Amino acid sequence: MRSDYRSVYIAFDPHPSYKGASTHIHQMCAVLAETHTPLLLLTLKSNLNPVCTETIHQLCFESDEPNLLTRATAFMHWVKQILEDQHNLMLGHYRDIWGGMAVLKFPHIRAVYEVNGLPSIELPYRFPHLSNETIQKIKQMEAHCLQYAASVITPSHVTKKYLCAHGGSENKITVIPNGADVPAPLPHPNQLPKNYMTYVGALQPWQGMDVLLKSLRYLQDVDVVLVVCSSYTEHHAKPYRRFAERLGVSGKVIWLYQLNKQELFRVLQHALFSVSPLTECSRNIEQGCSPLKILESMACGTPVIASQLPAVEEIISHNKDGILIRPGRPAELARAIRLAWDYPKHTANLGAEAIEKIRQNFTWQRAHKQLQQVYDDALSFSF
Repeated sequence: MRSDYRSVYIAFDPHPSYKGASTHIHQMCAVLAETHTPLLLLTLKSNLNPVCTETIHQLCFESDEPNLLTRATAFMHWVKQILEDQHNLMLGHYRDIWGGMAVLKFPHIRAVYEVNGLPSIELPYRFPHLSNETIQKIKQMEAHCLQYAASVITPSHVTKKYLCAHGGSENKITVIPNGADVPAPLPHPNQLPKNYMTYVGALQPWQGMDVLLKSLRYLQDVDVVLVVCSSYTEHHAKPYRRFAERLGVSGKVIWLYQLNKQELFRVLQHALFSVSPLTECSRNIEQGCSPLKILESMACGTPVIASQLPAVEEIISHNKDGILIRPGRPAELARAIRLAWDYPKHTANLGAEAIEKIRQNFTWQRAHKQLQQVYDDALSFSF
């Protein structure tokens, strides 16, 4: 392997993939590859071909280890072994603590910590029986990565507030919201009905898919169809498909899986509105988020009905460029859907305002400029 890389981006995520995280990785790497080339990209292996261009070379970690934490530790050691031979690296951008613990072993690399989510908050949702001892060890790793990074970036002011309350230096943390680019007009998807609403994204518990499906019970008299664009495979959607059947609403749902960006934008552009019913939990309330699915929907001119959470209010202004409702209330969500469906002209006006907000405040070009400044600051940083 060559040893002249100037920057490295590390993510314990599969890439390329159909998830929003992969879009974010692509955008971050675009900045590194433009000004700090060549870039070494270290990620988990996905089912898609790795990135290999003149400026970006991707290496993928592959493991059959079923235990997530054991697999993450192996990934950390794999990264460290690779970096040991990279003496020309100037910048090390890590998306998680596993990559961070490896990068911080090398003082010559200026470290940038990208905090989208913290495993001490998110892992207990996936593994409820995770011991307190393990969680405390993870928190220690998070604190280490936060303390010794030259710069920290996060997409939400809610997340910045959380990090500052847990040992982060306010002057070192920069909020760079996620972005979206306004796509060119695309034809109506042939397989979908003329009128529909849509849900886009993953199916983790904090996304609120159960609330959305429950809301459909109050809409039996409305000619409304929900198109679910899942970033997961059909296998992962089975629990929710069975849940929809038990609720008696499966006939109102069309399921699509792992659409590429153009296919996804076709669905979004022709939806009357999209729905993002995020739940009221520590992951969304305390940690914060900047949902790409909300931004990309708005970029398509499609207004979003979303949960009224502090992180979401950083993006959507109620009844100006979207609709905000209290989280976890299926009946209230159904009422908002009914009104949006019954008053399409008002809904279309919200969409027009949404796309204008993206153009003014949430383009990837804007995010790229902010990120480049962070890299410049990191390179001039001294402990």
